[in-house]
Amino acid sequence: MQCEICGSSLTGRMFTIQIEGATFRVCSSCAKLGSPVRNKKAVKMAVKKSSGYLEEPLLELRKDYNKVMRQEREKLGLSQEQLGRKINEKPSVIKLLESGKLKPNDLLAKKVEYALKIKLLVPPESE
Repeated sequence: MQCEICGSSLTGRMFTIQIEGATFRVCSSCAKLGSPVRNKKAVKMAVKKSSGYLEEPLLELRKDYNKVMRQEREKLGLSQEQLGRKINEKPSVIKLLESGKLKPNDLLAKKVEYALKIKLLVPPESE
């Protein structure tokens, strides 16, 4: 592997640094040119910001998510266990979602939306 700044062969320790939002893997002598990046999350965030993706529109969980979820699951003839297996979640999570005791995060809501062909995340209601 080579230093992404000077091109020298990386022998020994490799450093990950950020220079003006871009992330580089560099040798020890080039490491002082930028600020160090310690964890992988920071690297992913830096790459995402620099790639120029448009932000997704703001969505919120619909108020009757639990009722809609249960109705669609029953319409498809799925048990809570079957739906759980389909989206790789425990049946207890499905039970809590349908009872309204657990609000799904965005990832879980998207998995349920895909499996049941419904919309749980909707644009916010204008007041």
